[in-house]
Amino acid sequence: MGQDLDQPREEAGPEEHDDEMEGRGQYTLGEPAKAVYDALTTNRESVNEMGRRMAELTIPSVFPPQGYRAGDDLPGNNQSAGAQCVNTLASKLMFMAFPPGQPIAKLEPVLANLQEKIDQDPDLYANVLLALSQLEMEHRRRFQSTALETTYTGHMKLLLVAGNSLWKHLRLNAPTFHRSDTYVVSRDRTGHPHVTIHQEKVRVATLPEDIQDLIYRQTPDLLKQEVEWTREVEIHSVCMLVVEGDDKDDDDRHWLYWQEYEGHLLEGTEFEADYEDCPMWPSWLIPVYGENWGRSYCEEYRGDLYSVEVNASALNDGSALAAWALTFVKPGARTSIRQVQKAKNLDILPGSAEDVTVFRSDKTADLNFVQNTFNMAARRLGAAFLLDSATRRDGERVTAEEVTRTGRELDMGMGGLYTQVSQSDQRRIIMRAMRLHEVENKKLPKLPKGVVEVNVVTGTDAMGRSGEAANLEEFAGTLSKLFGPQGATALLKAGNFATRLAAAKGIKPDGLVKTDQEQGAEQTKAKQEALQQSLLEKAAGPVAGAVAGNLAGGAPPPTEPENPA
Repeated sequence: MGQDLDQPREEAGPEEHDDEMEGRGQYTLGEPAKAVYDALTTNRESVNEMGRRMAELTIPSVFPPQGYRAGDDLPGNNQSAGAQCVNTLASKLMFMAFPPGQPIAKLEPVLANLQEKIDQDPDLYANVLLALSQLEMEHRRRFQSTALETTYTGHMKLLLVAGNSLWKHLRLNAPTFHRSDTYVVSRDRTGHPHVTIHQEKVRVATLPEDIQDLIYRQTPDLLKQEVEWTREVEIHSVCMLVVEGDDKDDDDRHWLYWQEYEGHLLEGTEFEADYEDCPMWPSWLIPVYGENWGRSYCEEYRGDLYSVEVNASALNDGSALAAWALTFVKPGARTSIRQVQKAKNLDILPGSAEDVTVFRSDKTADLNFVQNTFNMAARRLGAAFLLDSATRRDGERVTAEEVTRTGRELDMGMGGLYTQVSQSDQRRIIMRAMRLHEVENKKLPKLPKGVVEVNVVTGTDAMGRSGEAANLEEFAGTLSKLFGPQGATALLKAGNFATRLAAAKGIKPDGLVKTDQEQGAEQTKAKQEALQQSLLEKAAGPVAGAVAGNLAGGAPPPTEPENPA
């Protein structure tokens, strides 16, 4: 790999360290990312501890204990009500972010910047809508072949339980999310992240050769490990916001991303991204402005979660007590203990039934009280986590009304948090995925700034363009009622209407809807045929009259001369 890796590298002095930082240009924090990471871990442990506590009451694997490794035993709980609550709400949030068979974002033209061209060409607006609709569905089809939906579900579970989660998306096929014990974030007073650092262990063998060379020069002791796959190092990924100009719009801001090892930049990992295209976004569910970390949804209902857990534990102990079967034989009785032990069903034994008794626990009333308390707490959790809402159907049979109702329930049940999630985290995730798709597929057109804007599909607009399709159909129906079918046909441009309806339905109209050229050619042909028919009818009248007169007078019909002059 170039240099002799067996030779230990001398530690860089302060001057060499400063020179290296200056030579990295804008991809630096002014000091090693590891030092900044360690400094920002202040007050993070209390956040992690609360996340683990809420995970123990719901889904322990979402935020396992400190030092957990795959295969370790996790603390168990006595009920599954908490897990059902988190799974159900996370599933509904994922359903709203990725509605079945529908685009996950609505691309809309900015009319203020297109109106002049639309005035010149009235069909332009319909064609633009059709092109944007096809682009929406192209993104949707590609995302369905990735792990985007399943990863988003896990991301939402972590947000509900712990309140904080890091969404990291560097390759389209490999989105990931991470717990708060693996990253730090620095936010401004409005809650906007400025610096995010993710610390993760990476196997050296999976890295490019030039980066392996740097790591082995910095840590030659790794080469003493004979098994290559046991060589692991900690890599720090940095995402920093850069503000230029007066910061009045998104064009004045962009993101810088790079990776470091022991304060050294890993060349080839650095890149610049637009403000809407953040490669590493630190999500928080319930914002705490002025702080770096948010609060969780489960934390707001931890009283009922604790009540459900404690009462479920009591019910489990009560069930064990009720199932405890002990048989007593009266001392000195004529009934033989040995015969009772060996007796089978329907056996006949000598003795008296009064000599044998069975232990019974007199705790029925107490356990009923515990059961009622458990049920009341479970019902309150069901209402908070939308367990009691109407069931949804799956797949293509889902209607716009069902999705709209689910969005309304989320907004009402979560106290408006759903809107905050959709307009911040969901938007960031979708915009990043769309950008990675554009990088992967060079044939996809890039959206021009100021001409097309991206609106995340949420709430009452959850079915994207389906609402526009319903409006078009209602508009046509209203015209038909007011002016009759022929009057509506005369008022509407059939081709333009069909194109806009196809765009709203997500249908590719090529070969299905006639183009303006085809309609014009058909109209021209029809006019020519009608004109020819009219001329034939006019010419056929005199000829038919002459023939009829000759036949009435007995004269033979005229014949042409054999040899005309």
